[in-house]
Amino acid sequence: MQVAISSACLYPQLLTETALVNIAAFGCKSVEIFLQTRREYRYPYVSRLARLCRNLGLSVHSLHAASAQYEPMVFYKYRRQNLDGYEILQEIHQGAAVLGAKCHVFHGPLKAENIAFSRLTEGLFQVAEAAGSWGIKLALENVSWCAGWSPAVFRQLNTQNIPNLYYTFDSKQAMRSGFGPKDFISVMGKRLLNVHFSRDNGYLPGEDTDCSGLASALAEVQYTGPVVLEVYGSQVASVSSLHRSWRAVKAKLQKK
Repeated sequence: MQVAISSACLYPQLLTETALVNIAAFGCKSVEIFLQTRREYRYPYVSRLARLCRNLGLSVHSLHAASAQYEPMVFYKYRRQNLDGYEILQEIHQGAAVLGAKCHVFHGPLKAENIAFSRLTEGLFQVAEAAGSWGIKLALENVSWCAGWSPAVFRQLNTQNIPNLYYTFDSKQAMRSGFGPKDFISVMGKRLLNVHFSRDNGYLPGEDTDCSGLASALAEVQYTGPVVLEVYGSQVASVSSLHRSWRAVKAKLQKK
């Protein structure tokens, strides 16, 4: 099983492009790129980033962006906020296409908004359709403070058969919601397209980290994509500590 690294692991210490240079130096070949600001969504920047990835031999599996900057607006009732949200969304989808990303990691509306399920499905249908127009798959993530906070939400979404809607599993967010990996992964099933892994609440995994529960749950749904090491940059003491963590996770998961 391939183990990728998210550029978010080195945020805010390093600029996104510098983070990628360091990740490539580990020998890592697959990445998730996390664009942190609208300046990074724009075509001139992502085109330079795509060229850098090609030169470094990096394959971009997934694209993430700063969701609070645009995602809630897509689901608001005020039309002008919707238009602003979709304007940013288009920049991100264009960036994902330029970078050759397989999917766009999406959080959806805030849990506190408590929006009707019909509005959630309508909004996800539109965003998934927009992603598809760029050749990108939408990968809704389980996030404790967003609409997809529980396995029950994903189980209900499965009944809607929304075209181009896929899923991202995040281990730390599952823990925050009070669930284990299998609880989400078994429901996500064949729609699982992306996996975020960290130790406990967003810390770097090490040689003593138990990956067996995750590996078993992924094997049961026959997941063949990468596992993305995605931890909070504030918990990464140095680039070398991220390198050691990646090697430890890779050693564990590639034995499975």
